[in-house]
Amino acid sequence: MKAPIKKKLANGMTVMLLEKPESHHSFIQLTVPFGSTTELETPLTGVAHFIEHMMFQSETLDISKFFVEKHANINAFTTTTSTSYTVLATDDIEPLINRLAKMVLQPQWTAEHVAHEQAIILQEQEMYEDDVYTALMQMSLGGLFPNQLIATDITGTKEDVAKIDLETIQKTHAQMYRPEEMLWVITGNFNADNLFKSMLQLEKQWEINTMPTSKLSYHSDPLKEIGNDAQMSMPIQLDKFAVGVRWPAVKETGRTYIKSVLERQLLTDVLLSPLSSNYNTLYAKGIIDESFSSHFVYEDNFSYLLLMGTGGDEAVAALKQLLKTAHHPDILNDHVFTCAKRELIGTLVTLSDNFEAYSEWLADYHFKEANPDDVLSILAEITLDNLSSLAETILAKTSSLAFKIKPQK
Repeated sequence: MKAPIKKKLANGMTVMLLEKPESHHSFIQLTVPFGSTTELETPLTGVAHFIEHMMFQSETLDISKFFVEKHANINAFTTTTSTSYTVLATDDIEPLINRLAKMVLQPQWTAEHVAHEQAIILQEQEMYEDDVYTALMQMSLGGLFPNQLIATDITGTKEDVAKIDLETIQKTHAQMYRPEEMLWVITGNFNADNLFKSMLQLEKQWEINTMPTSKLSYHSDPLKEIGNDAQMSMPIQLDKFAVGVRWPAVKETGRTYIKSVLERQLLTDVLLSPLSSNYNTLYAKGIIDESFSSHFVYEDNFSYLLLMGTGGDEAVAALKQLLKTAHHPDILNDHVFTCAKRELIGTLVTLSDNFEAYSEWLADYHFKEANPDDVLSILAEITLDNLSSLAETILAKTSSLAFKIKPQK
């Protein structure tokens, strides 16, 4: 797994460059560690996502048209902990880097832009109200993390979105979009040294239209309470479920963070990936089907596992029992562990072939002060006994909750 070249611009921006001479395209990602669970002075939710939308507004330039004319595709996404702006390009990337930096650091917004985006986001929220996966995810997070920011959709509540104004987003941008906190990940067919020299010249045009402020901090209310099982109905044909476990969340960085994530990934794979006998037994009995998926998150202030799929009470009961007994020797199979480890190594070794996934992975590790070069050596150290101990701690001794969506009668 080839490591990227890591440098820092004069304005504090970190730059990661990975040369891929055989590639016919390049991928640019600019990430700021500001997401939907970031603590803000304003009590409003959805501000990070709102600013992401606003970045495509300008008084002087049609931003999307600029990138299209340069044979590039620009996009953006907000998560619970960060916001990223991406460009997929086939031609010269230096003008694209320059425009993207100006777009993010030097926004030109008006009250009319705010009103325009409010209408779009409210339409987006209405569209997802009828999405069963979104409803199941939000119900699950609301049960696992009641009264926490993680339980609110990334887009915010309708009431809060309607209250966001120009002053709010300008002030929040000034607080959160700080160059020294931002990360570039650029992958493609270029010479890294030459590109970085060009960026050193380009950054002279990136004057910051924001005021100095304190470093950003993350939402850190004590997560003491947990909710209850929940159920709702929607116009669907088959029952949907999620079994959720809230894991202890600890602020970790470096090798400790890498090991914790890899252990949880392996534990989830050994328990319920298609490699495991547990999965195949449940599948053969018709308790789960192809819609089944596992989803885990490991962040500083919230960590959880969700098992989601199509099925009713039998599926929920079987999965709850599996989680409770996950540390038993007959559940965690040594052969499956070896296969899961090999498969994970293969995924990591080839990750840089998927520019988008690779960029997200590097950004995550950067903000956790973790070195990607350490991953394979740490993975080699993890044993089945490590997973058994972890399963006893975070699964067997932790209550799981069930969330169900039933067909409307």
